[in-house]
Amino acid sequence: MNTYLRYFAGSLVVIFLLGAAVNFSLDPLGYFRNHGIHPGFLLKARVWGDDRTAHDLSINTYRPDTLIAGNSRVKRGFAVDDRQLTERLGAILNLGLPGARFDELDRYIRIVLEEHTVRHLLIGLDLGQFLPDRELVGGSTPEHWLDADGNFPTWLKKLAAALWSKNAFLASAKVMLRPYNITLNGGANPDTMLEKLEVSGHRRMTRKVEAHLARRYSRFDQEVYVERVAALNALLADACLNNTDVGLFVSPMHIRQLLLIREVGHLGLFFNWKIQLADMVSQHQKKGCRVTLTDFSTISSFTSEPFPELGDNRHRMQWYWESSHYNYAMGQMVIDRLWNHDDSHDGFGKNLTAENIAGWLDEERNNLNALVRSQPMLVKEIGDLVR
Repeated sequence: MNTYLRYFAGSLVVIFLLGAAVNFSLDPLGYFRNHGIHPGFLLKARVWGDDRTAHDLSINTYRPDTLIAGNSRVKRGFAVDDRQLTERLGAILNLGLPGARFDELDRYIRIVLEEHTVRHLLIGLDLGQFLPDRELVGGSTPEHWLDADGNFPTWLKKLAAALWSKNAFLASAKVMLRPYNITLNGGANPDTMLEKLEVSGHRRMTRKVEAHLARRYSRFDQEVYVERVAALNALLADACLNNTDVGLFVSPMHIRQLLLIREVGHLGLFFNWKIQLADMVSQHQKKGCRVTLTDFSTISSFTSEPFPELGDNRHRMQWYWESSHYNYAMGQMVIDRLWNHDDSHDGFGKNLTAENIAGWLDEERNNLNALVRSQPMLVKEIGDLVR
């Protein structure tokens, strides 16, 4: 009996050590590379896309000049390895988290601001960040004990998570079964989106995303909404004290998304949210804070780009992966508009203030009404999806 127990215990030790060796070698969460321990034997400059666990382990190690934060729209919309972009903005960290809630973004942004002086902070805002969500999307929930009180130092908890946590093993398994998905500075690998388009095409991909967002847009909790708006207001105040330039922008979603919000009955909420943002920014500007708000979600030739027909897997859109996620070309236009105040892209981006928001929203309502009248088939398609 003792012999069997020794064999069993020995087997557990071997599995324990082999698991640690695999996770150390692959480093699928980027922990050892971010902490300068070793560069990773197979993934080099890449890390698998378990964004939340990776940031939970290493967010305090980044020293960006420019921090771009938001949800997966930000993650897939900005090519942080673009040489022209880095020459303009310095070292960039793309803090784009799939399905991000604003309280979650607030926590990560504050860690970076506390550890390092960030010159520029860009935050891509979406209404969904201020609505309740049943679960995190696109990544595993960080191990709860990373933030728990206890006698173990934080570095030891993080090391254990990088070597033996469930999330580390899942990420290693994904790495071995599928190519890398995300770079260590947060930028998404466009090859993964191109692979999906080859299989599904733009139209099928967008209908899948819209079915998910229809459920999310339909949820509303006043307490959650108020708390997250207050968190943004407090973050702007702290960024002002740190002399950080802040550029808030409403992400450039396709008109299909605007119709989706309309169909679930939250168009009024969407417009009121913009009014609150404009009032908030104007109040901070009066205090001398360097903060702006630019709306890219407006109806324009860019956000109205036609979608290929269902079954067309060959045609590639100029500005979008699907209706919720814009591509790097549009992300570059966002940067041009924010940094250079480049208004050469006619109708793309509007600087919002407390003084101009009412007139701007009246114009948007008129444009939306015209869109509804001119494209009844599109309105019906979105309506059928919601119902």
